[in-house]
Amino acid sequence: MPGVFSFPEAKQWAYAGTTLLAVGGDEQTRHAIGASHRAVELYHAGAEGDRSPGDLQAAHLDLATAYLASGQVERAGAKLSEVFTAEVFTASITIRLRNLAALLGSEPYRGAQSAVDLRAHIHEVTVRPALASNPTEPR
Repeated sequence: MPGVFSFPEAKQWAYAGTTLLAVGGDEQTRHAIGASHRAVELYHAGAEGDRSPGDLQAAHLDLATAYLASGQVERAGAKLSEVFTAEVFTASITIRLRNLAALLGSEPYRGAQSAVDLRAHIHEVTVRPALASNPTEPR
């Protein structure tokens, strides 16, 4: 089994963005933004059969998280709006949305109306039942 190095390029970029965010730090956050943008571009440009809705949602969530870490709440909200268009989410996307909501409820975002609104919207969409994760997709 070839593993993650045989994943399509878009998925590799999505995983890179997620990993850079997990490492943390200002420089890694900037690189995560670039990697996640590249993943989104490749998913949109790729053939229909090569698109992974869950990975695309994850890349948008990574962008939202990176923008939030950079203090750009409005840009984070714009990326979240891309995720909110889905009718259902996988369990992992729901968990990631809830983690982002928790971050929005912490300092320095807690009092900002845009953060309050985003948290409310995340709560609305995450109370719906989640899809079971696809066992063939590690996300």
